[in-house]
Amino acid sequence: MTRLPHSLAQIALLRKDPGILPASFLLSALLALGYASANAVLAWVDQAERILVRTAVDLGLTLAFFWMLLVLTRRSHRLPQTLSAVCGTYLLLAPAMAVLILMRGPAKTNYAVWLLTNAGSTVITIWYLLIVGYVLKCALDTGLVTGFAIAVTWALASLAIAQSLFPVAT
Repeated sequence: MTRLPHSLAQIALLRKDPGILPASFLLSALLALGYASANAVLAWVDQAERILVRTAVDLGLTLAFFWMLLVLTRRSHRLPQTLSAVCGTYLLLAPAMAVLILMRGPAKTNYAVWLLTNAGSTVITIWYLLIVGYVLKCALDTGLVTGFAIAVTWALASLAIAQSLFPVAT
C-alpha cells in the first residue's frame, strides 16, 4: 500500500524515473481523478468561481497535452506511466500548496508571512515544473533542459487558456 506513494516520492525527488510505476491505465485514471480533486480543493480554498468547469478544463488540457506529445513523438506506450507520474506527484505537492493559499490572508498584514508565502509558492511551482520536466525527459528520451522547457510551455499554455476562459475580475 505504501509502495505507490514511495515511488511517487522517488520520482518527485528525481531519483527514479516513471518506469517504476505500473503501466496501468486504471492507475492513471485514478491518479488523474485525484489530480482533478486536488485542483478542485485548491480552487475552493482559493475561493475561485466555477470550480467544476475550471477543474474539467485543466484536466482536459493536461490529458490532451501529454497524449498529443507522446503520440507525436511515437512514445504513446509510455502514456500511462507519464500521466501517473505527473498526476501523482501533483497530489504529493497539493497539501503544501493549500497551506500556502491559506496563508495569503495573514500575508496581507505581515511582511514575513507574505515573503514566506510568495517564496514557498515560487519554489513549489518551479519544483513541480522540474518534476514534470524530469518525467518528460524520461518519457521522451531527451535531456532535462528539453523536458523542463516542454513543461514550462505546457504550464504557460494552460495558464493562458485558463485566463482567457476564466478572466479575473478587477
